[in-house]
Amino acid sequence: MKVCIFGAGVIGGVLAAACAKAGHHVSAIARGPHLLAMQNKGLKLVGPDGETLVRLKADANPAALGVQDVVFVCTKTPSLPDVARAIGPLLGDHTQVGFSVNGVLWFYEHLFAPGAIPAGVTIDCSRLDPGRLLHEKIGPRRAFGAIAWAGGEIVEPGVVHLSRAGGTYSFGAAMPQNAPCIEALTRELALDTLDVDYAADLRPAMWRKYMSVVANFAVCSLTGANIGQVHGDRGAQDILLSLMGEAVAVAHAHGVSGVEFDKEKLRANPVRSAHKPSMLQDLERGRVIEIDSAFLALQDLARGANIATPVLDTLAPLLQMRARVAGCYAG
Repeated sequence: MKVCIFGAGVIGGVLAAACAKAGHHVSAIARGPHLLAMQNKGLKLVGPDGETLVRLKADANPAALGVQDVVFVCTKTPSLPDVARAIGPLLGDHTQVGFSVNGVLWFYEHLFAPGAIPAGVTIDCSRLDPGRLLHEKIGPRRAFGAIAWAGGEIVEPGVVHLSRAGGTYSFGAAMPQNAPCIEALTRELALDTLDVDYAADLRPAMWRKYMSVVANFAVCSLTGANIGQVHGDRGAQDILLSLMGEAVAVAHAHGVSGVEFDKEKLRANPVRSAHKPSMLQDLERGRVIEIDSAFLALQDLARGANIATPVLDTLAPLLQMRARVAGCYAG
Protein backbone atom coordinates (compact mmCIF):
# COMPACT_ATOMS: atom_id res chain seq x y z
CA MET A 1 0.00 0.00 0.00
CA LYS A 2 1.01 3.61 -0.53
CA VAL A 3 0.99 5.35 2.86
CA CYS A 4 1.71 9.04 3.41
CA ILE A 5 2.46 10.54 6.81
CA PHE A 6 1.27 14.16 6.95
CA GLY A 7 3.39 15.49 9.81
CA ALA A 8 6.30 13.22 10.72
CA GLY A 9 6.79 14.13 14.37
CA VAL A 10 6.64 11.62 17.22
CA ILE A 11 3.42 9.82 16.30
CA GLY A 12 3.94 10.26 12.58
CA GLY A 13 7.49 8.98 12.87
CA VAL A 14 6.41 5.86 14.75
CA LEU A 15 3.69 5.15 12.19
CA ALA A 16 6.14 5.73 9.32
CA ALA A 17 8.57 3.19 10.79
CA ALA A 18 5.84 0.63 11.41
CA CYS A 19 4.41 1.01 7.90
CA ALA A 20 7.86 0.69 6.35
CA LYS A 21 8.57 -2.48 8.36
CA ALA A 22 5.23 -3.87 7.19
CA GLY A 23 6.37 -3.49 3.58
CA HIS A 24 4.29 -0.47 2.58
CA HIS A 25 5.55 2.36 0.36
CA VAL A 26 5.92 5.22 2.84
CA SER A 27 6.24 8.93 2.16
CA ALA A 28 5.90 12.05 4.30
CA ILE A 29 4.79 15.65 4.11
CA ALA A 30 6.98 17.95 6.20
CA ARG A 31 8.65 21.33 6.02
CA GLY A 32 11.71 23.30 7.11
CA PRO A 33 14.86 21.75 8.58
CA HIS A 34 12.99 18.55 9.57
CA LEU A 35 12.09 17.99 5.92
CA LEU A 36 15.64 18.66 4.70
CA ALA A 37 17.06 16.26 7.27
CA MET A 38 14.67 13.48 6.22
CA GLN A 39 15.48 14.06 2.56
CA ASN A 40 19.21 13.91 3.18
CA LYS A 41 19.57 11.36 5.98
CA GLY A 42 16.18 9.73 6.56
CA LEU A 43 14.11 9.79 9.73
CA LYS A 44 15.82 8.40 12.86
CA LEU A 45 13.81 7.12 15.81
CA VAL A 46 15.67 6.61 19.09
CA GLY A 47 13.80 4.72 21.79
CA PRO A 48 14.09 2.23 24.64
CA ASP A 49 14.33 -0.60 22.11
CA GLY A 50 17.17 0.98 20.09
CA GLU A 51 17.45 3.05 16.92
CA THR A 52 15.46 2.81 13.70
CA LEU A 53 16.33 4.64 10.49
CA VAL A 54 13.46 5.10 8.04
CA ARG A 55 14.28 5.95 4.44
CA LEU A 56 11.29 7.58 2.80
CA LYS A 57 10.35 10.08 0.15
CA ALA A 58 9.62 13.40 1.83
CA ASP A 59 8.34 16.63 0.33
CA ALA A 60 6.55 19.83 1.34
CA ASN A 61 4.23 19.57 -1.68
CA PRO A 62 1.57 16.82 -1.66
CA ALA A 63 1.43 16.97 -5.47
CA ALA A 64 4.96 15.58 -5.57
CA LEU A 65 3.79 12.37 -3.86
CA GLY A 66 0.56 11.67 -5.73
CA VAL A 67 -2.52 9.67 -4.79
CA GLN A 68 -2.18 7.44 -1.71
CA ASP A 69 -4.08 4.48 -0.32
CA VAL A 70 -3.83 5.80 3.23
CA VAL A 71 -2.87 9.19 4.67
CA PHE A 72 -2.11 9.54 8.38
CA VAL A 73 -2.55 13.15 9.52
CA CYS A 74 -0.34 13.63 12.59
CA THR A 75 -0.11 17.41 12.76
CA LYS A 76 -1.20 19.58 15.66
CA THR A 77 -4.87 20.55 15.47
CA PRO A 78 -4.28 24.26 14.64
CA SER A 79 -2.70 23.05 11.38
CA LEU A 80 -5.73 21.02 10.27
CA PRO A 81 -7.27 23.80 8.14
CA ASP A 82 -3.97 24.04 6.23
CA VAL A 83 -3.94 20.25 5.87
CA ALA A 84 -7.46 20.37 4.43
CA ARG A 85 -6.42 22.96 1.86
CA ALA A 86 -3.30 21.04 0.79
CA ILE A 87 -4.30 17.37 0.97
CA GLY A 88 -6.22 17.13 -2.32
CA PRO A 89 -3.41 15.67 -4.49
CA LEU A 90 -3.02 12.77 -2.04
CA LEU A 91 -6.68 11.73 -2.28
CA GLY A 92 -8.16 9.24 -4.72
CA ASP A 93 -11.63 7.75 -4.76
CA HIS A 94 -10.72 5.13 -2.14
CA THR A 95 -8.09 6.92 -0.04
CA GLN A 96 -8.65 6.63 3.70
CA VAL A 97 -7.45 9.45 5.96
CA GLY A 98 -6.51 8.68 9.57
CA PHE A 99 -6.25 11.43 12.17
CA SER A 100 -3.90 11.00 15.12
CA VAL A 101 -4.24 14.25 17.02
CA ASN A 102 -4.51 15.50 20.60
CA GLY A 103 -7.86 16.59 21.96
CA VAL A 104 -11.37 16.08 20.62
CA LEU A 105 -11.53 14.65 17.09
CA TRP A 106 -13.07 17.03 14.55
CA PHE A 107 -15.54 14.32 13.47
CA TYR A 108 -16.60 13.45 17.04
CA GLU A 109 -20.26 14.26 16.33
CA HIS A 110 -20.28 11.61 13.57
CA LEU A 111 -19.00 8.82 15.86
CA PHE A 112 -22.49 8.38 17.30
CA ALA A 113 -24.85 5.85 15.72
CA PRO A 114 -28.08 7.42 14.43
CA GLY A 115 -30.28 8.30 17.39
CA ALA A 116 -27.53 7.48 19.92
CA ILE A 117 -26.98 11.00 21.24
CA PRO A 118 -28.81 11.10 24.61
CA ALA A 119 -31.94 13.23 24.84
CA GLY A 120 -31.23 16.77 25.92
CA VAL A 121 -27.58 16.65 24.80
CA THR A 122 -26.16 18.68 21.93
CA ILE A 123 -22.77 18.02 20.33
CA ASP A 124 -21.04 21.19 19.17
CA CYS A 125 -17.70 20.60 17.42
CA SER A 126 -17.85 23.66 15.20
CA ARG A 127 -14.66 25.25 16.57
CA LEU A 128 -12.70 22.10 15.56
CA ASP A 129 -13.43 22.59 11.86
CA PRO A 130 -13.47 26.32 11.09
CA GLY A 131 -15.45 26.99 7.95
CA ARG A 132 -16.10 23.22 7.73
CA LEU A 133 -13.00 22.85 5.56
CA LEU A 134 -12.28 19.32 6.82
CA HIS A 135 -15.85 18.27 6.06
CA GLU A 136 -15.64 19.76 2.59
CA LYS A 137 -12.13 18.69 1.54
CA ILE A 138 -11.89 15.29 3.28
CA GLY A 139 -15.22 14.41 4.86
CA PRO A 140 -16.07 11.96 7.65
CA ARG A 141 -16.92 9.17 5.19
CA ARG A 142 -13.25 8.61 4.35
CA ALA A 143 -11.88 9.54 7.80
CA PHE A 144 -10.84 7.40 10.72
CA GLY A 145 -9.25 8.00 14.08
CA ALA A 146 -5.89 6.65 15.20
CA ILE A 147 -5.82 7.18 18.95
CA ALA A 148 -2.19 6.95 20.07
CA TRP A 149 -0.70 6.43 23.51
CA ALA A 150 2.93 7.35 22.85
CA GLY A 151 5.37 10.07 23.74
CA GLY A 152 8.64 11.69 22.82
CA GLU A 153 10.04 14.77 21.11
CA ILE A 154 11.96 15.89 18.05
CA VAL A 155 15.39 16.57 19.54
CA GLU A 156 16.92 17.79 16.27
CA PRO A 157 15.81 17.85 12.64
CA GLY A 158 15.26 14.31 11.44
CA VAL A 159 15.72 12.75 14.90
CA VAL A 160 12.84 11.72 17.19
CA HIS A 161 13.44 10.48 20.74
CA LEU A 162 10.70 8.19 22.04
CA SER A 163 9.80 7.94 25.71
CA ARG A 164 8.39 4.45 25.19
CA ALA A 165 8.77 1.66 22.64
CA GLY A 166 6.17 2.45 19.99
CA GLY A 167 3.13 2.84 22.19
CA THR A 168 -0.40 1.54 21.67
CA TYR A 169 -2.98 2.56 19.06
CA SER A 170 -6.72 2.22 18.45
CA PHE A 171 -8.09 2.64 14.93
CA GLY A 172 -11.78 3.31 14.36
CA ALA A 173 -14.07 4.76 11.69
CA ALA A 174 -15.38 8.31 11.89
CA MET A 175 -18.86 7.04 11.04
CA PRO A 176 -20.36 3.76 12.33
CA GLN A 177 -21.48 2.70 8.85
CA ASN A 178 -17.86 2.75 7.67
CA ALA A 179 -16.63 0.45 10.44
CA PRO A 180 -16.18 -2.67 8.23
CA CYS A 181 -13.93 -0.70 5.85
CA ILE A 182 -11.65 0.54 8.63
CA GLU A 183 -11.58 -2.86 10.30
CA ALA A 184 -10.38 -4.36 7.00
CA LEU A 185 -7.83 -1.55 6.59
CA THR A 186 -6.43 -2.21 10.07
CA ARG A 187 -5.86 -5.85 9.11
CA GLU A 188 -4.37 -4.95 5.73
CA LEU A 189 -1.90 -2.47 7.23
CA ALA A 190 -0.64 -5.28 9.48
CA LEU A 191 1.43 -3.01 11.73
CA ASP A 192 2.83 -5.92 13.71
CA THR A 193 5.62 -3.91 15.32
CA LEU A 194 3.02 -1.79 17.13
CA ASP A 195 0.26 -2.65 19.57
CA VAL A 196 -2.70 -1.77 17.33
CA ASP A 197 -6.33 -2.70 17.86
CA TYR A 198 -9.48 -1.98 15.92
CA ALA A 199 -12.27 -0.23 17.85
CA ALA A 200 -15.82 -0.74 16.61
CA ASP A 201 -16.70 2.31 18.72
CA LEU A 202 -13.82 4.79 18.91
CA ARG A 203 -15.42 7.05 21.53
CA PRO A 204 -14.18 5.22 24.67
CA ALA A 205 -10.60 5.19 23.37
CA MET A 206 -10.78 8.89 22.50
CA TRP A 207 -12.13 9.81 25.93
CA ARG A 208 -9.66 7.59 27.82
CA LYS A 209 -6.77 9.38 26.17
CA TYR A 210 -8.43 12.77 26.24
CA MET A 211 -9.12 12.78 29.98
CA SER A 212 -5.35 12.48 30.53
CA VAL A 213 -4.43 14.90 27.73
CA VAL A 214 -6.65 17.73 28.96
CA ALA A 215 -5.35 17.37 32.53
CA ASN A 216 -1.65 16.93 31.78
CA PHE A 217 -1.65 19.68 29.17
CA ALA A 218 -3.33 22.15 31.53
CA VAL A 219 -1.35 21.65 34.71
CA CYS A 220 2.05 21.06 33.10
CA SER A 221 1.66 24.05 30.75
CA LEU A 222 0.71 26.40 33.59
CA THR A 223 3.45 25.20 35.94
CA GLY A 224 6.27 24.23 33.56
CA ALA A 225 6.54 20.91 35.41
CA ASN A 226 6.78 17.49 33.83
CA ILE A 227 4.11 14.84 34.41
CA GLY A 228 5.93 13.16 37.28
CA GLN A 229 6.51 16.45 39.06
CA VAL A 230 2.82 17.35 38.84
CA HIS A 231 1.75 13.96 40.18
CA GLY A 232 4.34 14.23 42.93
CA ASP A 233 2.79 17.44 44.26
CA ARG A 234 -0.46 16.71 46.12
CA GLY A 235 -2.07 20.08 45.40
CA ALA A 236 -1.21 20.05 41.70
CA GLN A 237 -2.26 16.42 41.40
CA ASP A 238 -5.63 17.20 43.00
CA ILE A 239 -6.27 19.83 40.33
CA LEU A 240 -5.22 17.38 37.61
CA LEU A 241 -7.48 14.62 38.95
CA SER A 242 -10.43 17.01 39.25
CA LEU A 243 -9.99 18.06 35.63
CA MET A 244 -9.89 14.41 34.58
CA GLY A 245 -13.12 13.87 36.50
CA GLU A 246 -14.83 16.68 34.61
CA ALA A 247 -13.87 15.11 31.28
CA VAL A 248 -15.19 11.73 32.44
CA ALA A 249 -18.49 13.33 33.48
CA VAL A 250 -18.95 14.74 29.97
CA ALA A 251 -18.18 11.36 28.40
CA HIS A 252 -20.73 9.67 30.66
CA ALA A 253 -23.33 12.32 29.80
CA HIS A 254 -22.77 11.39 26.15
CA GLY A 255 -23.55 7.77 26.95
CA VAL A 256 -19.92 6.64 26.57
CA SER A 257 -18.99 3.85 28.96
CA GLY A 258 -15.60 2.38 29.85
CA VAL A 259 -14.11 5.79 30.69
CA GLU A 260 -13.06 5.80 34.32
CA PHE A 261 -9.99 6.17 36.53
CA ASP A 262 -9.19 5.28 40.11
CA LYS A 263 -8.46 8.53 41.92
CA GLU A 264 -7.28 6.90 45.14
CA LYS A 265 -5.00 4.51 43.26
CA LEU A 266 -3.39 7.43 41.42
CA ARG A 267 -2.93 9.28 44.70
CA ALA A 268 -1.32 6.24 46.30
CA ASN A 269 0.83 5.45 43.24
CA PRO A 270 1.51 8.74 41.43
CA VAL A 271 2.85 8.73 37.88
CA ARG A 272 6.63 9.10 37.91
CA SER A 273 7.26 9.93 34.25
CA ALA A 274 9.75 12.71 33.49
CA HIS A 275 8.03 13.28 30.15
CA LYS A 276 6.92 16.79 29.21
CA PRO A 277 3.59 16.70 27.35
CA SER A 278 3.68 18.07 23.82
CA MET A 279 1.81 21.26 24.73
CA LEU A 280 4.52 22.21 27.21
CA GLN A 281 7.20 21.34 24.64
CA ASP A 282 5.46 23.63 22.14
CA LEU A 283 5.16 26.46 24.65
CA GLU A 284 8.86 26.25 25.42
CA ARG A 285 9.67 26.41 21.71
CA GLY A 286 7.22 29.19 20.85
CA ARG A 287 4.98 27.00 18.69
CA VAL A 288 1.23 27.38 18.26
CA ILE A 289 -0.59 25.26 20.85
CA GLU A 290 -3.87 23.36 20.86
CA ILE A 291 -6.08 25.48 23.07
CA ASP A 292 -9.31 24.96 21.12
CA SER A 293 -9.20 21.18 20.71
CA ALA A 294 -7.79 20.51 24.17
CA PHE A 295 -9.82 22.87 26.36
CA LEU A 296 -12.47 25.01 24.66
CA ALA A 297 -14.04 22.06 22.82
CA LEU A 298 -14.52 20.33 26.17
CA GLN A 299 -16.28 23.41 27.49
CA ASP A 300 -18.59 23.34 24.45
CA LEU A 301 -19.38 19.66 24.96
CA ALA A 302 -19.92 20.12 28.70
CA ARG A 303 -22.32 22.99 28.21
CA GLY A 304 -24.21 21.01 25.59
CA ALA A 305 -24.69 18.25 28.18
CA ASN A 306 -25.39 20.57 31.16
CA ILE A 307 -22.25 19.35 32.96
CA ALA A 308 -20.53 21.77 35.34
CA THR A 309 -16.76 22.16 34.79
CA PRO A 310 -15.56 24.63 37.44
CA VAL A 311 -11.91 23.57 37.28
CA LEU A 312 -11.79 23.78 33.49
CA ASP A 313 -13.64 27.11 33.53
CA THR A 314 -11.03 28.49 35.93
CA LEU A 315 -7.99 27.16 34.07
CA ALA A 316 -9.05 27.79 30.45
CA PRO A 317 -8.71 31.61 30.57
CA LEU A 318 -5.34 31.26 32.30
CA LEU A 319 -4.15 28.84 29.61
CA GLN A 320 -5.34 31.20 26.88
CA MET A 321 -3.44 34.08 28.47
CA ARG A 322 -0.36 31.91 29.02
CA ALA A 323 -0.40 30.96 25.35
CA ARG A 324 -1.02 34.51 24.11
CA VAL A 325 1.82 35.92 26.21
CA ALA A 326 4.11 33.24 24.77
CA GLY A 327 2.99 34.14 21.24
CA CYS A 328 1.53 30.64 20.82
CA TYR A 329 -2.18 31.40 20.44
CA ALA A 330 -4.09 34.05 18.55
CA GLY A 331 -7.62 33.18 19.73
